[in-house]
Amino acid sequence: MWLTSNRLILTFPIRCVHYYNLAPDLLKRHGIFEIAVTVQYLPQVIKNHFGDGSEYGVRLHYFEEDVPLGTAGSVKNAEAFLDGTFVVISGDALTDFNLQQAIEFHRAKQAIGTLVMTRVEVPVEYGVVMTDLEGRITRFLEKPSWSEVFSDTVNTGIYVFEPEVLSFFQSGEVFDFSKDLFPLLMKNNHPLYGYVAEGYWSDIGNLVQYRQSQFDMLDGLVNVNIKGERVRPGVWVGENAEVHPLASIEGPAFIGEGTIISEHAKLKPYSVTGRFNRIHFGAQIEKSVLWNRNSIGSTATLEGATVCNGVKLGVAARLQENAVIGDNSRIGDKTDIHTNVKVWPDRYIESETIVRSSLIWGKTSAPTLLQNGRRSGDSNVDVNPEFTTTLISAYASCLPRGAMVTLSCDDEPYSNVMKYSVLSALLAAGVHVQDLGSTLKPLASFGCRLSSAEGGVHIFGLRGGSGTRTVICFLDRQGRPISKSFERNIESAFAQEDYARPGATKLGRLQQMQHLARSYFSTILNHVDRKALLERKLKVVYGCDSDIGVPIITRLLQQLGCVGVMTMEQEDALGHMVSAVKADVGVYVRENGTSFHIVTSEGQSLLGALRKTINSFEETAFLHAVNTNVSKNLATLADRSTHSQRDHGLKADMEVPIYSDRDALYSLALLLDYLAKHDMSLQEFVHQTCHMAESDFAEHSALAGFA
Repeated sequence: MWLTSNRLILTFPIRCVHYYNLAPDLLKRHGIFEIAVTVQYLPQVIKNHFGDGSEYGVRLHYFEEDVPLGTAGSVKNAEAFLDGTFVVISGDALTDFNLQQAIEFHRAKQAIGTLVMTRVEVPVEYGVVMTDLEGRITRFLEKPSWSEVFSDTVNTGIYVFEPEVLSFFQSGEVFDFSKDLFPLLMKNNHPLYGYVAEGYWSDIGNLVQYRQSQFDMLDGLVNVNIKGERVRPGVWVGENAEVHPLASIEGPAFIGEGTIISEHAKLKPYSVTGRFNRIHFGAQIEKSVLWNRNSIGSTATLEGATVCNGVKLGVAARLQENAVIGDNSRIGDKTDIHTNVKVWPDRYIESETIVRSSLIWGKTSAPTLLQNGRRSGDSNVDVNPEFTTTLISAYASCLPRGAMVTLSCDDEPYSNVMKYSVLSALLAAGVHVQDLGSTLKPLASFGCRLSSAEGGVHIFGLRGGSGTRTVICFLDRQGRPISKSFERNIESAFAQEDYARPGATKLGRLQQMQHLARSYFSTILNHVDRKALLERKLKVVYGCDSDIGVPIITRLLQQLGCVGVMTMEQEDALGHMVSAVKADVGVYVRENGTSFHIVTSEGQSLLGALRKTINSFEETAFLHAVNTNVSKNLATLADRSTHSQRDHGLKADMEVPIYSDRDALYSLALLLDYLAKHDMSLQEFVHQTCHMAESDFAEHSALAGFA
């Protein structure tokens, strides 16, 4: 805040307390009604809160900085407003100093500048000031170490100045009072004095001190007028607030206007609730500050937390000490926000989540960091370079020293950005990287297994109506999703930030894998009857939701001796295209090669053909064949009754470096191979499969590889 003899300029780097507007009240006490406000960071927040000042009985004028100009430069920006002696008050302080006494001291000493000082027990956090017997400043040191402390009187950031101090530097110049102006005045022997004020002063430089200042007001340590009725010692209640007879209120506490405290809710000492909050049944609040219009769920607990505006806290959720929840965030039921965690505004955290680190960039937080070996989220929001680097560092810390990892991505531009983040983090952690290039997920799994790497990372994008989501897949040595236990290891390292980096001479090395697709196709051809396929020459209409998948599918069909007809249409138009060109099969590969949509020669969706038999027949060879690739519904059906056979199939797969589960290309090749060897159409295959008893399929060993 800055003021002339009857004017003031304010800046507010933090939000004011709820039940006391420090600036207007303090200034009006000393006859100051014309106030100018200098703003730079989030200026609209200040303007919206205070308006023109009429609500507080003052007039406010705003001066906005386009770039930070420093403490003195900010005042220079409002020079036209300053026509006489003026006072500067830092906006992040709470005080009840008598400003008029400081002004009188300044004028009596005929000073060009006067620093208002106070005595503190720990001076190393402030600018230490020493004066002579007349009060003239002889030494000044900004934030000294303990060995440099020469006084317990510190600079409070409150100054009285004559306008001529603004002539020592230029408009638009970055200039600071403590670092630039005061040393300059002392060097040129200008009269610079220090005045030790009596009263309360708190430098609110962090959220812990912010809450403590609230509590100090409740304890009466600050001379302020708390809004609300004092219903008993230490307890203030605002207008239209409702407190249930069975609620428990222990002072000191403040309940703001329109706030509702429900049955069996407990407000323990030093609970501060702003306006229009709703504290539900059995919720418990202690040493916490709530701003406005929050909903605190039943049996939720807050222990030394700060909750901003419009937050919804779920049933039995818990906020631990120094936790901060930003505006309009939603915290799910039974969620536990750990000590010192900050959740930025507009975030959503799912129920039963344990949050151990601050949630800044992402919009959501899931109960676990990884699910099924994956981490996915909105591109450049939930999955961003900063988050990815930390995640990969945690992953690298769980690998053996000197391990090698394969790395690949699809052709989405953002996937490539993430790939560079992953690569940097791995190499910096001393992990060697074998780059597989841009490819589909099935080939990435194959390359991981073929390379004998310790594991792999594959990144791809999923396009949708709301934008692109990015998926980061972690693979084990076999190219399969990492185990649950390995997921937990990564999550633990991520939460504890428990990862070390090697010296600069022990960084990881980067190498390229050559001919990945050629090796993949060669392996597939070793497990099909290529002669039968060449003789049959099946016509296949195909498409893919990934541009990079089209040439891979084209080459695969060529290797299988099929006649491929590429379509640029979406999968819902696949049936029409198959009928139009009289193809044998239609296939649309989705989700980076991990699933597909199949259509018969009659243009009928395979899922539609099978749906009638699902209720009466739970196990078919075809369900094995397509595994999870036809649809999630059929995958669920197959999972329910095929555990023993599926395990057998996976053991058979160990003989070749292909992981058939979630590999649309391999499953497609096996399906086409079966049609060619048995000289049947896909429609006939579906008919036969859906009407044959489960026991009759046991002898069809040719389908064992589909499991």
